[in-house]
Amino acid sequence: MRTQPFATAAAIAFIAIAALLVWPRFVDHGMNVATAAAYPTMAPVNPDYLQRDKLVSFWEKAYHQQMRGDMISPRMLADQYLQRYREQMDVDDVLRAKAAADASMRAQPRGNLQAAIQIASIFLTLHRFHDALDMTHWIESWDSGDDAMYPREASLDMEIGDFAAAKKRLDQVPVKDRDDAWYTIDSRYLELTGHLAQARPVLARVCAYQNSNFDAPAQSRAWYFFRLGEMAFEAGDNDTALADERQAVTMFPHYADAYRAAARFACALHEWQVCLADAKASAEIVPYPESLGYEADAQLALGDAYAAAQTRDVIHTIGQLGDAQHITDRLLAVYYADHHLYPDAAYRIAKHELNARRDLFTWDTVAWAAAMDNRWEEARADIAHALAQHAENALIDYHAGAIAAHFGDRARADADFQAALALNPHFHPAFADDARAYLAQPVAAR
Repeated sequence: MRTQPFATAAAIAFIAIAALLVWPRFVDHGMNVATAAAYPTMAPVNPDYLQRDKLVSFWEKAYHQQMRGDMISPRMLADQYLQRYREQMDVDDVLRAKAAADASMRAQPRGNLQAAIQIASIFLTLHRFHDALDMTHWIESWDSGDDAMYPREASLDMEIGDFAAAKKRLDQVPVKDRDDAWYTIDSRYLELTGHLAQARPVLARVCAYQNSNFDAPAQSRAWYFFRLGEMAFEAGDNDTALADERQAVTMFPHYADAYRAAARFACALHEWQVCLADAKASAEIVPYPESLGYEADAQLALGDAYAAAQTRDVIHTIGQLGDAQHITDRLLAVYYADHHLYPDAAYRIAKHELNARRDLFTWDTVAWAAAMDNRWEEARADIAHALAQHAENALIDYHAGAIAAHFGDRARADADFQAALALNPHFHPAFADDARAYLAQPVAAR
């Protein structure tokens, strides 16, 4: 028993030192040395996730002992449930958070801003984007003038595909009031509207300031590296992308999303052993179809066809069981479409996702699923929606090129495939090679 405090202290010290070592990597995100040097120093990482269950238990006890009219205990409990969900990915924690936040709102229906924001965040997590937007509008109706709500609304506008509304909300915040939350959403807007080179340093700056805060949850701090890695990969900066995901899991070792992203990048680079290790690490935390799909692809590439078949069976079983909250629907549809499996199911799942959101990635998923189900005319119409914001995304460009090639539009297919490869010559383990093979063919053979 006496070794426990030392072990905990050693773990904290290790994480703190490792985090400090990664700080110079901000220069890799399009910053010069002077700019990076002007940022605050990286704070040691507080491994708060090690205490999460104890904090949940504390606030559960306080909640069950709550006095009449107590809005604080259930609200604090909802916070802990939500943070534990981000760390452990158990969707039941989101439902628990909703019950606690509702209890806080019942205790204080008016002016309970934090509980109302929690409910909006819960709806967002459950992919109930329209409900989240309605809640945000309701908050704004009695808390008018709080421009902190505008970036929240803008993020939801982008999920439902209303980029004009998102831009309007972002622009409504005066420059002097633009905080890290605003810049985080602005970086996403820039990324999705064809300004990836501008988006990366904006988010890197936010990451620097957020990571100077010792009190911030480890997972929240690691999230910025996870997102920087995703954007680096979109830009073809593959070494930085992988390094960012490694930084994320150094800061928060239980980070399923960062392992999943690292697996995607490694698979695209045909680094199959790395892909397999990262995919397994992600799937052990939460068995998302995407992570399991990378695991199966790596197993097959490494010659273990039996293990790959078993993993594919697990994915199909998960698909048949269904996701009650529909959080993983799009991931499953993408896996099926990419691997030419159950095309009717992929199409049906993708179409259902449009009921929740109409962002460019959902339109792209529907277009690709429709194409793989031989619904080519619909695919051509749907991919136009995905391309509408001119996002720099190699997979969308590839899908557009494949659809154009099916219709014999060689000029369009050439342009789309060239655009995909220009962004990242290794954007996908199979599709990048397909695009190169098409472009290498004599024009008469296409």
